[in-house]
Amino acid sequence: MRCTVFSSRSILVGGALFFSLGLASVHADAVREPLARAAIQSRSALSSVFLDLARAGKRLVAVGARGVVLLSDDDGANWRQASVPVSVTLTRVRFAGPKTGWAVGHFGTVLHTADGGETWQRQLDGTTAAKLALEAAQARAQAMPGSESGRKRLAEAEQLVKDGPDKPFLDLHFFDDRNGVIVGAFNLIFGTHDGGKTWLPLLDRLDNPMGLHLYAIAGMDDTVIIAGERGLVFRSDDRGATFARLSTPYAGTYFAASLTPPGNVLLAGLRGNVLRSRDLGSTWERLEGAPPVSISAMAAVDAETTLLANHAGQLYATRGGRLEHVRAPALPPLAALLPLNDNKLLGVGIRGVTPVTLSTNAGR
Repeated sequence: MRCTVFSSRSILVGGALFFSLGLASVHADAVREPLARAAIQSRSALSSVFLDLARAGKRLVAVGARGVVLLSDDDGANWRQASVPVSVTLTRVRFAGPKTGWAVGHFGTVLHTADGGETWQRQLDGTTAAKLALEAAQARAQAMPGSESGRKRLAEAEQLVKDGPDKPFLDLHFFDDRNGVIVGAFNLIFGTHDGGKTWLPLLDRLDNPMGLHLYAIAGMDDTVIIAGERGLVFRSDDRGATFARLSTPYAGTYFAASLTPPGNVLLAGLRGNVLRSRDLGSTWERLEGAPPVSISAMAAVDAETTLLANHAGQLYATRGGRLEHVRAPALPPLAALLPLNDNKLLGVGIRGVTPVTLSTNAGR
């Protein structure tokens, strides 16, 4: 049997979250193998492709290709490899505290750690996720006989099961150590209320009839913002119980999102497009100043300043209503940014972990 899966080759082309949408046809066995094989321990792990990094208390955790997870307890000066039960590409990692965290990735993978990233356990994969979506769609179809939307959801869920575990999760947000939401390609969205022990399909809560990809999710208090393809943006004010679709002045794809107090939303994506809202998405303004190069990474420094990286290896910072270029050494395309102290930050991407020292007051 053959199926369509997401090729890791396109990581090297995109250098950002949308790497996952390069397609390749491979045997289904090639899908199952990375889910069953632990990540290989390697002395050259630091030069692997990495797609995200996050803080777990004072520790830094980086995730990337082939299930590699690196840990640093000295702000990136030294790294060591963690034990991971899968060798799938991991796209995002988030922590609800110094010990408790989750990572998501290819083949519908969700991993959980309870020891600050030292070890990981698989909580979900694409096969189980598809079955959960099918069970939910069947229950809805039975409860709403004759419903066109119910029939459509059922057909979509049946196709998910038929496709196998080929679709990636691309981002996640946890409100605390029990409640979280994960999003991915083709309208994949699931929620948990018990720290990932069980997952609930939320696909029918989004007004996304075309099944567009969901690239980014950002949260604050009980609110989350989801951004994706073709200007797709949603907001939930009740931890994902309901979602409202928001209108923005850009119809292209968003790859990154941030949400900071009191209600500042920043979206960035194709061709250097950056939008900001100061009222949780009710109104928007464009931030000019960046070239027409896709933005692949974003990190909030504080409520007013956010750093952005594009595919040309350039850094920009929000300044009032504009974007200003930040002086820094030449950089490779970055998939994620993490501010440190003293005008220093870390980036990850196709060349592994990249330390960056900014000019004085840059990004401040």
